[in-house]
Amino acid sequence: MTVWCPTVHDLASVGSGVAAHVFVFRCGEWDMAAPKIFVFYETVLVAALAASYFSTVYPIPSLLLSILGTPQGVLRAAACHAVGLYSSMLIYRAWLHRLRAYPGPFLARLTNFYITARSVRKLHLYEEVRQLHARYGDYVRIGPSELSIADPQAVKAIYGSHSPVTKGPWYNLLEPRVPLFMARDKQEHARRRKVWDQGFTTKAIQGYDPRITKAIYSLLAAVERHKGQPFDLARWFAYLAFDIMEDLAFNKSADMLGRGEDGYVFKTIRADMYNIAFFSHLPWLLPFLKRTPILNKNYRKFLDWIQILIDERAQKEPAQPDIFSPILAAFRQSAQTPRDRLNLHGDAQLIVIAGSDSVAAALTHVFFELAWDPALVARLQAELDALPSLEHQHLLAAPLLDAVIYETMRLHPPVPSGTQRVTPPEGLRIGERWVPGGTIVQVPSYTVFRDPRAFAYPEEFIPERWTTRPELVRDRSVFIPFNAGPYACIGKRLAMLEMRRVIAELLSRYDLAVAPGQTKDMFLDGKQDTFTTVSAPLPVIFQDRVKTAGGEC
Repeated sequence: MTVWCPTVHDLASVGSGVAAHVFVFRCGEWDMAAPKIFVFYETVLVAALAASYFSTVYPIPSLLLSILGTPQGVLRAAACHAVGLYSSMLIYRAWLHRLRAYPGPFLARLTNFYITARSVRKLHLYEEVRQLHARYGDYVRIGPSELSIADPQAVKAIYGSHSPVTKGPWYNLLEPRVPLFMARDKQEHARRRKVWDQGFTTKAIQGYDPRITKAIYSLLAAVERHKGQPFDLARWFAYLAFDIMEDLAFNKSADMLGRGEDGYVFKTIRADMYNIAFFSHLPWLLPFLKRTPILNKNYRKFLDWIQILIDERAQKEPAQPDIFSPILAAFRQSAQTPRDRLNLHGDAQLIVIAGSDSVAAALTHVFFELAWDPALVARLQAELDALPSLEHQHLLAAPLLDAVIYETMRLHPPVPSGTQRVTPPEGLRIGERWVPGGTIVQVPSYTVFRDPRAFAYPEEFIPERWTTRPELVRDRSVFIPFNAGPYACIGKRLAMLEMRRVIAELLSRYDLAVAPGQTKDMFLDGKQDTFTTVSAPLPVIFQDRVKTAGGEC
């Protein structure tokens, strides 16, 4: 049996790997540089192999020959370097890391592949994380440098207006494009947010009403065509939300509501969201996918499609300003550098994605709760019937309607796993706990929104906790379905307007019932956490409301 005896060169190669980890890769973020690092190592290896090969053919000085060695020696040195690098990395993460005192699965200490594997199993990361908190407590180490925190006090500490945290590496996923939502620099975000705010003023939102109304009437027409038959609300609400946002962003629509079939953007964004679900904790892998020919075909095609929309929109200004108007105006007033163009491209992509997925998910879950609660439907219909009209200013005076929306988003948050942040270099205090600096932190919305310390009877759907039974809300600060602080959702008022209008228009016209064979578990088990929730099919049956002799429902 041959026994491997390390040589001086072997030890030096191992030492170089350890040094690379300790003095280079252990510090800072390297996710987006992964392709460059790969190319660097491959270039060095190929160059060394080529040089060592030619050294065996042509005479060279003995000192240089001793350094280069044979091709086999070069490969051996590369292997020893890799052993040193990864051994140092694993030992540090397992026993020496600043988060070593925090509990969690041992494999999670070593690699983000652990939490990724749990996530992609059913795309139910929100449930996987909740199970980890049930086992390990409020603070769980779910990655080498990442904590999931289910302490209600963490919500204000991490997402509050004065929190010193910054956005985490997840927000690099769309690189090189940096839409507003993904901007990590606080000053840049604040500057660009002022531009976006112009598209979400009260006056601006009122101007969007005709387009929203047009889309809602298209939805009502589809319901009427399918009346008495199973009608998949998850699918049709997604069509509604995408049609509205494409219209408000680019002054055109794929008209999925009218055609009753998926449009290009719908299918493409769905595929992109699945990629985000897979790469959320492995952001260093996504740049490889974007840069690899054939594998990036759909990615490149989508970018070209966005650019066509931008070009068409730039050539035809709508009579009524839309969400994209101030963004395009700001771009025209800028230096129009390559970075400005990438940001414009990213903002266009963001409008369609962020403004549609979360609204569609929230609406679907509202009707999921209503479909199994006819009494609640009747109460909502009575509240709506008492209003002078279903115009939005009157819907603001319907407390039960808002309560149903809020309670739905509490039990079924559209972003169930929360949003990622990084603690400042000096660390962050949460209650009696101190979290080290440079730690990736995330508060799982699904878990804290169902925490008995914040809500009484947390697993029960009780809309009255937001109206007549406020004692059931023990800590209101925990509930941030639209996020909070400087990064709060800019489209909150528009989203609420859409949801109020859709719910009111449907319930004022129809009664609904669960389609035969459909169960709650079928819907809950089938939905997926891809950062935003992708709802499972929800077939319901709409029928005209039955009028009594007195004219009332």
